[in-house]
Amino acid sequence: METVLITELEFRKAESVFHEAKDVRCEPAPVDEAALAEAVVSRSARAVIVGVAPYRDALYEALGKKNGAIIARFGVGHDSINKPLARQHGIVVTNTPGVLDISVAEHTIWLMGCLARKIVRLETKLRAGEFAGEVGMELRGKTLGVLGFGGIGRSAAAIAHFGFGMKVIACNRSMPAEPPTRFGADRFTTNVEELFRASDVISVHLPANASTQRFVNATRLAWLKPGAMLVNTARGAVLDEEALYDALVAGRLTGAALDVFEREPYAPAHPDKDLRKLENVVLTPHVGSNTREANRRMAESALENVRCFLAGKLDRLARVDQP
Repeated sequence: METVLITELEFRKAESVFHEAKDVRCEPAPVDEAALAEAVVSRSARAVIVGVAPYRDALYEALGKKNGAIIARFGVGHDSINKPLARQHGIVVTNTPGVLDISVAEHTIWLMGCLARKIVRLETKLRAGEFAGEVGMELRGKTLGVLGFGGIGRSAAAIAHFGFGMKVIACNRSMPAEPPTRFGADRFTTNVEELFRASDVISVHLPANASTQRFVNATRLAWLKPGAMLVNTARGAVLDEEALYDALVAGRLTGAALDVFEREPYAPAHPDKDLRKLENVVLTPHVGSNTREANRRMAESALENVRCFLAGKLDRLARVDQP
């Protein structure tokens, strides 16, 4: 029976799924790359399921010694995987698209609501003994700009439009196969500047790659109308955190909510520009997909990728492009 190594955090998120597997032996393994690579060798594993921690060299060298191997992401984003090195060592890389869309989209909406009604600031004051309100705003009728109209962006757009009565502008490099109106988009554009200038709230759903590195930068933030807000539940690398800090301090943005960061655990991009010190910022520790339901679906999907790989059914894999 083949051994499948699952990094500790991901194993604990969906233990029942991994314990229920009868055709493979699922075992927890260290997150640390050197220790994980050592486990690959000592347990003769060809399949590894990993989370968001970055893997740069040792893991690929260890798996490359096998007669074919797979790194299965427990999630969608794959910027933590060194894909050229994986390809060099003949390692297949997969992810779990679609199964976490609703969880991340819902988290996006909760963050937006926290900003609109100043929930975190009010709760902090109440806990400190201050029972005083602040004026918030309704989301109904406001314009939500969805930057990146993949599965998560479409789900967030649908909740915002059909659930809260928001106007939605969707922006993507190309027109989606299905009509954007089906997902609540009142308008679709490929013009990023048009999106920023028209939106009361920008919700970022871009993948992290060379073309999106710090895509949301000082120039684009300056396009936002006074009082606008920004939410990022995509990847930290797509946002220039220093530029965001400057825009918030200058009052060009009313608030921002982030679930992802350029460095995780979060560390300020500049010592003097710590987002944690700003009252109009809401921060969560990359938990957008971390729900019981999504964790189970991600575990099942990652295991299915592993099973298909081990069975030689490579056409059924949710492959990640490996340049």
